[in-house]
Amino acid sequence: MNIEELVPLTNGLSFRCDGLTLVCDRAKVRPVKNEAIEMKFSVAGTDYVPRLRLARERITRATSEEIARIVRHVACHAIGAAVHS
Repeated sequence: MNIEELVPLTNGLSFRCDGLTLVCDRAKVRPVKNEAIEMKFSVAGTDYVPRLRLARERITRATSEEIARIVRHVACHAIGAAVHS
């Protein structure tokens, strides 16, 4: 997978969290040094803007399903952590 594919993959990606179906929106990707990228996206209908940092090497070796699983996990964890704090 290449970096240019991250935004279209993330925008519109749905995930289940605490019985709700939520959607990722407005993803932005930026390089962090030469070895990593930072991705942030909003969760539609909320004020949550999760961020994650991934090594470029991991992205280039990953499939779109693996990246989607990571984004869903980060998004649900951000919502869950915020709701319970």
